[in-house]
Amino acid sequence: MDEEGASGMTDIRALAPEEMAQAICGSDAVFRDAEQTSMGIAFSSVFSAALSQSLGAFEDGKLVSFMGLVPATLRIGAAHVPIFSIGSVFTGPDDRGRGHAGRLLQAAKSHVRASGGALILVSGTRSLYLRNQCHSYGEITRFTIGPVQGEELLGSHAGIAVRELSRTDWLSLHALAASRHVAYAQTVRELAELIACEAYASCFKLRHRTLVATEDGRVAAFAVLAMPDERGSEQEPFAIEWAGKAGALAALFGHAVVAYGLPRLDVPVAWNETELLQALSGVPSAKDRNLGTVHIADAERLFESLSPYWHAAAASDAPRIRTLAHHRYALAAPNGGTFELDAETLVSLMFDPKPTQPAAFEARAAMPGLFPVPLPYVGGLNFV
Repeated sequence: MDEEGASGMTDIRALAPEEMAQAICGSDAVFRDAEQTSMGIAFSSVFSAALSQSLGAFEDGKLVSFMGLVPATLRIGAAHVPIFSIGSVFTGPDDRGRGHAGRLLQAAKSHVRASGGALILVSGTRSLYLRNQCHSYGEITRFTIGPVQGEELLGSHAGIAVRELSRTDWLSLHALAASRHVAYAQTVRELAELIACEAYASCFKLRHRTLVATEDGRVAAFAVLAMPDERGSEQEPFAIEWAGKAGALAALFGHAVVAYGLPRLDVPVAWNETELLQALSGVPSAKDRNLGTVHIADAERLFESLSPYWHAAAASDAPRIRTLAHHRYALAAPNGGTFELDAETLVSLMFDPKPTQPAAFEARAAMPGLFPVPLPYVGGLNFV
């Protein structure tokens, strides 16, 4: 894709392997300081020459703007949803305000559709995304565990022992991660490498500490926590990713606060993690949205991929959808009713526990048990 820029032709395209160094250098200049790990290490999938998904705007061979793009699969019950994540987006200081990021976003959407993607998860919420059919979505509960709550959680879940990760734990950790109802698909190796990369934690000058909770000698839960190191980050510690029994997780979080002398530990729990929400119900909390925004890249493909989830969750036929002009959709309920929705309303219908758009209430009432569709909290190991 070529467009005329202020200094000649602007070439919008995927980066060649030998151009990734330019992207890492530019990303480090925008997002990192001397105390932080290079973006090329923390977000290795963004700059992967093997994947070769990320896009750039080039002028005279120079990278002037960049958009990281990473494919993945979400497991939602019995469904496997093909998605892409967008992040590490930057434009050089001398090239801002010329529409490069907007053109990269349109190119990314086209690439996602051509690649078989259904959803795009975007780490940002700025106007670039909001005016291009990327919308806030979902709900999480942010629990703030202090020393008092930490002691209470430990006392309420006797019989749970907590220790740090051992070399012999990887298969157990992967089995727990794979048993989650909603999660990114990960191999054993990917899980280990994502923990080592410390992507989201590194944004706040925090480091990963992985804890394992055992019950009767067996691994019952694990959690990856973002914790301060000698750099003395002022960011509060927070939970990155976890899996396992809710009671074991509650004890693990309590142990972390008490054992490491943390003033607070932030644990963001998605609305669909009902057992963990109950286990932490005595802890101070506040409601929040999921991180970033979501864009429905291909509605028909999304509904097709979700069909196994709907069949298992509601024991009924899946709804059908048809994309109309001007970012509108015709949604057909299994009972025969039809609803015309805009993009924001469709996102709210699908992913919000309580729809924020009034038009979504009528559609949801006509399709009990089908909505909302759970998505994972995206500030975890797969954050882009």
